[in-house]
Amino acid sequence: MKISILGGGGTRTPLLVKGFLTMEEKLGLEEISLMDIDEERLLLIKKVLDEISRETGEKVRLTYTLDIKASIDNASFVVCAIRVGGEKLRILDEKIPLSFNVLGQETMGPGGFAMAVRTIPVVLKIADQLNEVNPEAWLINFTNPSGIITQSLVSHSPLKKVVGICDAPSYLQKVIAYFMNKKEEDIFLDYFGLNHFGWIKGVYVDGKDLLPSILNLITKTPDFEKITRFPPDLLTLIKMLPNPYLYYYYFKNEATKNLIMAEKTRGEIIKEMNDELFSSLKESKIPLLTYNNYISMRESSPITMAEFFNENMSFAEGEGYVDVALKVIEGLSGSENKSVIINTKNLTASPGFNEDDVVEVPSIIRNGFVRPISTGNIPSECLNILKQLKTYEHLLIEGVTTSSYNTLLYALTLNLWIPSYNLARKILDSFIEEEKDYFPDLTK
Repeated sequence: MKISILGGGGTRTPLLVKGFLTMEEKLGLEEISLMDIDEERLLLIKKVLDEISRETGEKVRLTYTLDIKASIDNASFVVCAIRVGGEKLRILDEKIPLSFNVLGQETMGPGGFAMAVRTIPVVLKIADQLNEVNPEAWLINFTNPSGIITQSLVSHSPLKKVVGICDAPSYLQKVIAYFMNKKEEDIFLDYFGLNHFGWIKGVYVDGKDLLPSILNLITKTPDFEKITRFPPDLLTLIKMLPNPYLYYYYFKNEATKNLIMAEKTRGEIIKEMNDELFSSLKESKIPLLTYNNYISMRESSPITMAEFFNENMSFAEGEGYVDVALKVIEGLSGSENKSVIINTKNLTASPGFNEDDVVEVPSIIRNGFVRPISTGNIPSECLNILKQLKTYEHLLIEGVTTSSYNTLLYALTLNLWIPSYNLARKILDSFIEEEKDYFPDLTK
């Protein structure tokens, strides 16, 4: 088996490769091809991977290329993990909305809008190349905003084998398993929503829903709000456990004020850490140690609660990110059923959505087959919000694929974080002006 990683010069690549290497025999893995347009970063990541290979003694060939067709050719799985415009554009994604006192939020918010506008044309071109060179391969999308990018592939590419993955639901499952003193595989999360916008409405162990007991326990847990940023009384009110990113929805004003008052945006912090990593790797004689130190800093993020849980749960750094990819690939390539929360075509899983709408739900994965599990009825207050978000996604994708300014403006107006049409226009015009080298040429 060959696995291709597009965006192989990314900072998460060593975690992903190390995970794949642990499954060499089970997958029959022979080659991992790493492709990137940034040759310098790719070769610096190679230094880390060379040390990992020496330590593990693995026989899997690691190859490096700037040629996407060479990387994807004969691959069984193609992992798309690119960031169009890099950290520099992520910073603009966050700061431009903040200049209008609007939360940027780089996935669901207007920041995610700008990232999607830049990224969709690139990913659709990749899909065309994959369809030409290797149409039987599975495309596994890690590229953010993952739900929107996966939706664009489902709606506007010739590919049939596409899934999108995110580690946030997997992380929630690990946390719940820890607190319940259970193995992850013993727990089923009754989860529904869209990427970064979902809720757990049931936690099943041995056929019994333990969510009511968990919610009761939360009300008695010291510092729960400090750890998660969600007050227990809110969770008691909604009777569900929200995805951590829903903090940006339930507490828009607080989150916006905090970011405006902060000295740096998350993007600026990440860029500084990444610049330091690659600068250090140029001189380092122990690149793996340099990289591991970087990951320790990177994972200390309030949104993932990693600092607390790494201290108390002994999680391997980046474990959630890798774990989802491994489960998906293991399931798709084997005969053993895997239940994984992924972004996939709805079919009939979530009432209120169309068959081709991409939703984030638990899915059965087995030997080239993906089938989303029914979510049952979705609370009306959640469904109404989710349907508006899905309409926003479709309009955004339509605006990109038709190069329509007006359609993109309408989409941005419907974004949950945009308070008015006039402000949507100002923010869109600012994105076009300040990110013009990456934005498509638009007509009215």
